[in-house]
Amino acid sequence: MLKLSPVMLEGYGIRLEPLTPAHQEGLIAAAADGRLWELWFTAVPEPGQTGAYIADALEAQRTGAMLPWAVRELTTGAIVGSTRFHDIAPQIDRVEIGYTW
Repeated sequence: MLKLSPVMLEGYGIRLEPLTPAHQEGLIAAAADGRLWELWFTAVPEPGQTGAYIADALEAQRTGAMLPWAVRELTTGAIVGSTRFHDIAPQIDRVEIGYTW
């Protein structure tokens, strides 16, 4: 059976860091670069909703439904987005990759 836990992943100039509330300001800045919350094809939090976005992701992680990361660009050190495993189904060893922006 699939068992997932937060882990840091790094390669190709980026690092996926387990999402924490400390990533909030970086995610706000990343989303503001192009007003990404206005895009119709992805779900990006508006600046005033980023804290709730993180809290919801961490609650889903606690229940085993999601495993969220912040995406850090290693050259600048800037947070440039977020991604996650979601709809985790450990009984059939399945995860979906998404919520990526």
